[in-house]
Amino acid sequence: MSTPQPALAAELDLEPDQMVGEYRVEGKLGQGAFGTVFKATHPLIGKVVAIKVLARRYSVDPEIVSRFMAEARAVNQIRHRNIIDIFSFGQLDDGRMYYVMEYLDGEPLDALLDRARNLSLSDALPILRGIAKALDAAHGKGICHRDLKAENVFLATDPDDGGAWPKLLDFGIAKLLAPEEGLKHKTRTGAPIGTPYYMSPEQCRGKDVDHRTDIYAFGVLVYRMLAGVYPFDADDYMTILFMQINDEPPPLTSHLPDLPTTIDDCVAWLLAKDPARRPPDLRTAVRALEHAAQDAGFDIGPVSAWDVQNAQTQPPRRSDVSRVAVPLRSAISVAAIKRSRAPIAIVLLALVVAAAAGGYLYWQQQQAEPAFVAFTPPRLPAPQPSPTPPARAPVPAPKPATVIIDVSGAPEGTEVAIAGDVVGAAPGPVQLPQGTSPIVLTFRADGYASTSREIVPNADQALAIALKKKKQQPAAKKASTKDQIIDVFGEKK
Repeated sequence: MSTPQPALAAELDLEPDQMVGEYRVEGKLGQGAFGTVFKATHPLIGKVVAIKVLARRYSVDPEIVSRFMAEARAVNQIRHRNIIDIFSFGQLDDGRMYYVMEYLDGEPLDALLDRARNLSLSDALPILRGIAKALDAAHGKGICHRDLKAENVFLATDPDDGGAWPKLLDFGIAKLLAPEEGLKHKTRTGAPIGTPYYMSPEQCRGKDVDHRTDIYAFGVLVYRMLAGVYPFDADDYMTILFMQINDEPPPLTSHLPDLPTTIDDCVAWLLAKDPARRPPDLRTAVRALEHAAQDAGFDIGPVSAWDVQNAQTQPPRRSDVSRVAVPLRSAISVAAIKRSRAPIAIVLLALVVAAAAGGYLYWQQQQAEPAFVAFTPPRLPAPQPSPTPPARAPVPAPKPATVIIDVSGAPEGTEVAIAGDVVGAAPGPVQLPQGTSPIVLTFRADGYASTSREIVPNADQALAIALKKKKQQPAAKKASTKDQIIDVFGEKK
């Protein structure tokens, strides 16, 4: 009789006191579709960690193991304090793969929302700010999460003030889920990847996605945290997918009348169907939310340094980021036609004009280039009920822009920071908000002396830097029998 293959053997939990690498297992923390997470401690220095063990049936699949390793590499490539740290990788004696990550005290964001239902603006913004910083850092390294949701945000306890410190989890997990777990994540072109409640329209169509799909999911998360419900919900996943593609979400103020309508504008900007019409990055989106909250008199606490750079960015109106094709009934209602005493020819002419205007707006949408900036389409002026002069057209919001700073000469893993906040990593491209005022970039890496360079981020540019290694203390020179002995009078013997 042949020996059973490891993939067919029973799945066993790690036992207490079992050693995994340098760590001694204490117990199981939880289990998911891919494997199990255990709590462990280093027996000498007492460091507490969490160990994620990949399920046996996935540990024998070379492609899945490769992606499991890629997740650990991605997290270490980003190196951001709002992303969980993974610092060791290995294989158990039975063939299962594992990695070691930091242990966090706290609770997942979805557990908080299940208990509280929704959060106030003042409570939600610090959490959203941390998530936005983590995602912007990932996007700056060319990494897209693709499965942002409340379950993948852990609210760790801040040791300084006891508050919630958001940590983003599961980078790359969307690529690992197997098809038998219901409507899950696949990697084939033309198949949806993501969690239906948070999926962008392009994800629902199975198209290739970039960082803008995370921006859409961030908008869903904002909606869920503030309103206590998802923007789109139904009894089955397929209906939700169709709603994500075709429907406009109800404004937040329909659930929370006390919120300012400017918050509706911010959320609609994030949830734009067209990826090119969403905010260029999440720091811009969060700053727009903060402006709306401050203007409405909400106390949102201190604003971090990187937010100030986009202080003048305003979202377009909610109507500007909705679907551009205007139904005829929105231009001329049936009731208005019935009340009108105008001749039939005039009514028909009005219908033709409305149809032409709707077609023109739709054509304008099709011609818009897919850029990483918000696009404000032309819109018809609202009909005036009286002969009073029409209202002055609003000044369009400035289009936010970014530049790429291509940093060379730095050692791998060098952090690029502005005013203490990490904005990217070198060597490689670093994305910054475009501006005409000088900013100071600080470059720091382990074992090297930090250095700073002042630039003006008005255009894409290359930047060569050099970090000097820190001087090491010379080792004490050992005395030998051949050393000369000098007496107290300074004479050699």
